[in-house]
Amino acid sequence: MRTPSGMARELWFPYASRPRGKMRLFTFPYAGSGASVFQRWFLPLYDQVDLYALQLPGREGRSQESRYRDMQTAANDVVDCLEQFSDDIPCCFFGHSMGALLAFAVASVLQERGRPLPQQLLLSGMVAPHVPQQVAPLHQLPPAQAIGVLQAMGGVPAVVLAEEDLMQMYLPIIQADIQMVYSYANAQARPLDLDMICLSGSQDRIAPPSQMQQWRRYTQGSFEQFVFAGGHFFLDAQVMSRIKAVLAGARHNQPGTLAV
Repeated sequence: MRTPSGMARELWFPYASRPRGKMRLFTFPYAGSGASVFQRWFLPLYDQVDLYALQLPGREGRSQESRYRDMQTAANDVVDCLEQFSDDIPCCFFGHSMGALLAFAVASVLQERGRPLPQQLLLSGMVAPHVPQQVAPLHQLPPAQAIGVLQAMGGVPAVVLAEEDLMQMYLPIIQADIQMVYSYANAQARPLDLDMICLSGSQDRIAPPSQMQQWRRYTQGSFEQFVFAGGHFFLDAQVMSRIKAVLAGARHNQPGTLAV
């Protein structure tokens, strides 16, 4: 297990915004992505929260490090790093696709260790651990077939699929990340003592809205689900604006909602 240091914290969260001490938002990346994606996605929220976009090994500035292939190992290491945030500033977790599963796994480890939990867990575009995965086991497929599956499922942003060189670079990362997802299938996870909000795209074939409802069993707090127009990558400025309202409520210890 790694022992995070101050230097390691900068590796794990390379795009941390200037601390304001209001609310921390920790974001967890989807398969194949890095922290820079979430730094851009959450730019509209910079005046509301201190953003900490997680950078996993094996991508972007950490490309020379070994990639995770086991979800539980990754979650334990992330929690080791989060131990450095030992103050009482409230936080929320947001994860999309694979990142949603990792965010949940990290919150589960925090609960097991008796550490403070995030006030809100926002899970986007990923089915619960006990629900059969809609994504093929890409880590077991040859490159050409794996790319074809990704194209059919809409599991990668169009800008990446359109560039062969980019796809060849990202595919090994995606395959390792999908192996992580499969490693967490049927995990014996207990319900968490926090509020949970699930987001999904109406046309998402990886995490259909009907399957996202299954997350309800994993929280002892409030549960809300919201469906937005679009496929697997449905997040847009309107959704970001409504997430901002949720974070504002959490900062003041008020129930958050995405309802209009």
